[in-house]
Amino acid sequence: MTWKDSRLPAHSWWPEPELAFHPSRREDRTAHPLEGLISFGPYSRALINQVIDPIRLAVLTPHGTRQSIDRLLKELEERHRPKERRAYLPEFLGFSRVFGLRVVRASENVCIDLPPDVDKEVIDSSTPHLALAQRLTQALSSLITNRSDFDVLLIYLPSRWSMGFEGGKDDDFDLHDYIKAITASSGIPVQIILEDSAMSYFCRCSVMWRLSIALYCKAGGVPWKLADTDADTAYIGLSYAIRTASNNAPRFVTCCSQVFDADGAGLEFIAYETDDVRVERDNPFLSRSDMRRVMARSLALYQNRHAGRSPKRVVVHKSTEFKPDEIEGCFDSWKAP
Repeated sequence: MTWKDSRLPAHSWWPEPELAFHPSRREDRTAHPLEGLISFGPYSRALINQVIDPIRLAVLTPHGTRQSIDRLLKELEERHRPKERRAYLPEFLGFSRVFGLRVVRASENVCIDLPPDVDKEVIDSSTPHLALAQRLTQALSSLITNRSDFDVLLIYLPSRWSMGFEGGKDDDFDLHDYIKAITASSGIPVQIILEDSAMSYFCRCSVMWRLSIALYCKAGGVPWKLADTDADTAYIGLSYAIRTASNNAPRFVTCCSQVFDADGAGLEFIAYETDDVRVERDNPFLSRSDMRRVMARSLALYQNRHAGRSPKRVVVHKSTEFKPDEIEGCFDSWKAP
């Protein structure tokens, strides 16, 4: 045998997995999610607990900009041809034609225009992110009391408020994360609309596909599922939050874990805090003991949702490489009783 006979291939090609768009019709499947929606409709349309028609949107907008949201909702019912990624993006046919139901603005009691003085308050403040966050928090509190009147909340953030989207140099505040934290704790699905992306992006077809799928999912719909899955597999996704300390050195704050079952259903989030972490190029890596704890808690969530049954296979995803200690921590948790 020569060295050429033992050489490994330069690459391997894996085909895209097929997606299912109906719980029982096996022919309603394809690898392209958007083409599948056009041809077959969303997966959950055939389920008993399907999304109720129409999807009602609560709206939180700056003073005098309600018409911008109305135009966006009108666009959702129009046809749009792609101007980018033409090899992937099909023509958008309109929300009701794709998903089989409508999207409407909810009743006036959950459609809030912020006062006109918010603009000046945000622009003139030395801490615009805190001023804007306080105003939004006040508005959100009134929506929480009328939660039954809407399905998804739209929040429109214009570009002129961009100085309030993040904190200062020594403040890791992020308005997007702040809003999501408040609404998630109150059980409110939220879609944030940015002026310089959703409103003014040149390819309206791309915007409509992204926005329509997001709204359908946040209203409780399932657009598609993997056609062929292993029922005894658990999927765990890990992400990290890093905060800059006073000495400008990165400091690990929280590891977040979300567990999915084989159908792709999100089970629950776990937030785990620790100081026992190594940071390389602003990327945190857990110690063996901390990874064991995170994995053990994640697997416990899976067992709680599956009558105490343990998965036969576990897939762990994160955005950075796995260090040896992290790998050993994973195996430690799976061996634990």
